Amino acid sequence: MHSDPGPNEQNDDCLGVRVPEGVELGTKGVAAVIADGVSAAEYGKQAAEICVQGFLSDYYDAPEAWTVATCGSKVLQSLNRWLYGLGQSNSLDGRGYVTTMTSLVFKGQSAHLFHVGDTRIYRIRGTDFEQLTRDHSFSFGKGGSGLARAMGMDTGLDIETASFPLELGDRYLLTTDGIHGFITDSVLKEVVLAAREGDFDQACRLLCQKAIEAGGNDNCSAILIEVQGVGTASKREHQRNFQRLPFPPDLAPGMKIDGYEIEKELQATSRSQTYLAREIETGQLVVLKTPSVNFEDDAGYIERFVMEGWIGKKLKNEHLAGAYVPPRGQYFLYTVLEYIEGPSLEEWMKANPKPDVRQVTSIARQILHGLRAMHRLEMLHQDLKPSNVIIHPTRGAVIIDYGSTRVAGLQEIDAPFAGQHHALGTLGYSAPEYFLEKLPNRKSDLFSLGVIIYEMLTGKLPYGEKYERCHSVRDFSVLEYHPATKFNSHVPVWLDGALRKAVAISPQRRYESYSEFEYDLEHPNPKFLPENAGPFIERNPVLFWKLVAGALLLAEAATLVWFLW
Repeated sequence: MHSDPGPNEQNDDCLGVRVPEGVELGTKGVAAVIADGVSAAEYGKQAAEICVQGFLSDYYDAPEAWTVATCGSKVLQSLNRWLYGLGQSNSLDGRGYVTTMTSLVFKGQSAHLFHVGDTRIYRIRGTDFEQLTRDHSFSFGKGGSGLARAMGMDTGLDIETASFPLELGDRYLLTTDGIHGFITDSVLKEVVLAAREGDFDQACRLLCQKAIEAGGNDNCSAILIEVQGVGTASKREHQRNFQRLPFPPDLAPGMKIDGYEIEKELQATSRSQTYLAREIETGQLVVLKTPSVNFEDDAGYIERFVMEGWIGKKLKNEHLAGAYVPPRGQYFLYTVLEYIEGPSLEEWMKANPKPDVRQVTSIARQILHGLRAMHRLEMLHQDLKPSNVIIHPTRGAVIIDYGSTRVAGLQEIDAPFAGQHHALGTLGYSAPEYFLEKLPNRKSDLFSLGVIIYEMLTGKLPYGEKYERCHSVRDFSVLEYHPATKFNSHVPVWLDGALRKAVAISPQRRYESYSEFEYDLEHPNPKFLPENAGPFIERNPVLFWKLVAGALLLAEAATLVWFLW
């Protein structure tokens, strides 16, 4: 492969190839990616780099249970959403991170392409020269042209995909328009056919040189790959591609599975089992989470289970538990999660029924930082509760369990599950919008965090037991917030005001940003002090109208007595 800026000072192209070793070569294959940052975009170069690096990272981190087609599409959707968000935040026109992108994955007996924009893939088989991709562009005016599709252009992404059988000796050429826009197919074919094994980089340099000599005024890049071996599709690989991995058998201490030895069972619920396991080669302790056989035919459950491992591999924060790839490949459906030593927050609360307020706000801040790291990747945890937080001796609070996590960039293409906004977590900690089938957002996780802080301080929930029985707007409208100061006199009034705002029934009344809430947890906000608490009708509307109704009833009774007298 080779990339040249041409006559320009900056090279907005980016390209990469990954050839893994060992088990990963068979389970994931070889991937090649080429991207051409749109010159009219403010950050086209950065967009191209994000796409190439992101694809080569995320594709290999994805679950083995996903087919290549599913995996590639999910990764591109996620990258597109990320670029679009960056563009909206960092550029004047909202389209600063835009790039074309074309990737090719070789696995087993097939090649799989994923294509957005006007970069291209050609195949040379014998003497046949064929363009495998279509240019997603349009013409206008006198010789003008523009891109109809590109990464980062919009939240919706129409990906061109295809797969086709491999043959020994096939050559695949990936180019940016700095090459194929200035030299003919016959020249491309001539250079590719003439290339000798070991001289492919030189052939790519020659293509760039010919494009520049032909008047090329753009960056030019090329990747040339030859198929020197075709994998055999075993029965097991066929199942992986078109079905799911089988559920593992019941596990017990001493049993071995895919390079792990089971130490003990940690927890068993109706939805899953978790085990403490040791990696045999390194001795590292991990947590194996296996699916419950109760859901063996539940496609939605299996999809979420598989997603948990993928999400854990994406998260890099000391307050978030990570996930691992099995060292010897994976032949059963399970997730390998980071083992976090320490008690759960639920256990910590039982051992500390009357904690110091500063201890509580310190733990809250750590959980908040973990949530914020997830939100930067457009992920919502959706099941934040004390049992899903571990208090590690050095890392502090660490969030675990991503079985209910929602990933915005992937939600759009999971059609069977995209409309499921109902409460996936524990009822007492889930925000009202889940019960009302409204679209959740970052404020939904904020509500759960507020409930946890309230419970740490009081041992109770902010709306009492009635909350879990609410199912309609009317049900929620009559709920009353119970001041934390009522149950714990050591809770400052201003801190109670911050909690009241965080767990407001209406998302519009909650904090707009996590940083604002974090600040109010440790700094008295004058708005929450008694003299600035606002009109009584806003602070306690239910009680206000009850008092009004009582006053009217008394007035009516007094009038009746006066007339009778």
